[in-house]
Amino acid sequence: MKHSIKKQITYIFLIILAGTVLSCMLANLFFLKSYYLLNKRRNINEAYSVLNEASRQGLLMDSSFHERLRVLCEVSDISVVVLDNDSNIIASISSDDTNLVRQLSDNELISQLYYTDEEPSFQIIRDLYSGNKYLQMCGVLYNNEKFLIRCAYVAVEDSVLIANKFLFYVGLIGLIIGCGLTVVIADRITKPIVRLTEISTQMANLDFNAKYESSGENEVDVLGENINMLSDKLEETISELKTANSELLKDIEKRDKIEDMRQEFISNVSHELKTPIALIQSYSEGLKEGIIDDEESRDYYLDVIIDESNRMNLLVKDLMSLSELEFGNKPLEIERFDIVELLKNKIAASGIIFKQNDIKLEFEEKDPLFVWSDEFRTEEVIQNYLSNAIHYCMNEKIIKIFIEKKDETVRINVYNSGNPIKEEDMQYIWDKFYKADKARSRDYGGSGIGLSIVKAIMTSFDMDYGCSNTDDGVIFYFELPIK
Repeated sequence: MKHSIKKQITYIFLIILAGTVLSCMLANLFFLKSYYLLNKRRNINEAYSVLNEASRQGLLMDSSFHERLRVLCEVSDISVVVLDNDSNIIASISSDDTNLVRQLSDNELISQLYYTDEEPSFQIIRDLYSGNKYLQMCGVLYNNEKFLIRCAYVAVEDSVLIANKFLFYVGLIGLIIGCGLTVVIADRITKPIVRLTEISTQMANLDFNAKYESSGENEVDVLGENINMLSDKLEETISELKTANSELLKDIEKRDKIEDMRQEFISNVSHELKTPIALIQSYSEGLKEGIIDDEESRDYYLDVIIDESNRMNLLVKDLMSLSELEFGNKPLEIERFDIVELLKNKIAASGIIFKQNDIKLEFEEKDPLFVWSDEFRTEEVIQNYLSNAIHYCMNEKIIKIFIEKKDETVRINVYNSGNPIKEEDMQYIWDKFYKADKARSRDYGGSGIGLSIVKAIMTSFDMDYGCSNTDDGVIFYFELPIK
């Protein structure tokens, strides 16, 4: 990432660390010497105050005072010598008494540099005898004793140099270690943030599987837990929206389908009713106008009117039955019954029609065979298959009904001899008002919705049905469960 927060935090920490180390080194370089000298002056001032107070109290020769002075000089790393008016040593804390006494006894040197009646002051000098550089104070005490207090100036410079070198090395090592720690700490700090970024990216792509593993220790963990809850709610909401959208699409599709069905229904019903209504109207007007003189012709007119009325009545009944099936207005009544007995009853009821059309029916089943289904609707399926077989039975005029037993279902087959169904018509024969042989439809009296009723019933059963051509006819079948 171009502006990674890990890099930014690392750079900020490194800049702060480097700036801190550099600031300490510069402060040490430019101000440590002055601070060191200031501290040494404070120590020398303290020693002067102690000497002057002892002179005022007459304690310069006291052994306990000498011990106190020794401790003070050792702690402050300074040298002290005090002389009386005869240049005799009253007190001395120094490893080089001779040199200090020589300086205090040198009247010319004292008069030029040190000895005044005013408050003693500091000087930085080079010793005329040893050649070393010193920070020192000299003068007279309360009772006119001469004193000299000093510390080696070279020691100050060496200490500052050593301190600067030490700080440089420590700072360099600290900077290196700090760099490593900064990288580790930045990684530790930004790792959960990077993880949250990855999760948010997946959420933006509608992937809600990734979850933040929180320990609940800080604000980032709380943020992660909130993102997890947000992810769950978003997934649930999107799922609900998709479900609602799917239902809406189904409703729209269903509405469009219903509208198409309505238009198709009106068109087909209008077409189917147009001919019988026209015939009824024509023959009724003929009877009313008295154009028929003989009894036989009048009976023929009345028969036509009755036949067409029956045709319309049958069509309306079939349409009502199909409407109930397609819209699920009538629930299924599943029960156990003998399918063989039902087939025998339907065959017996249609016996006169078989004789009128010279049709030979073959059905050899005798043993009971129980199935689970809606008996009334199953009877409708059998009736429509038989009617269809009778209407299209040709050639040898044979109708065969036979049953195939399977593990959990039985298949009822209705075969009729005649012409096979054309392949281009096979996919449409289950549609409402579709008639494969349109030229003979009125002769058969079919409405074109019998097989549509079969389709609707078998769909409600959720069972298999269909048809297939044979060498000399057609077989229609449907299946029912036996368990």
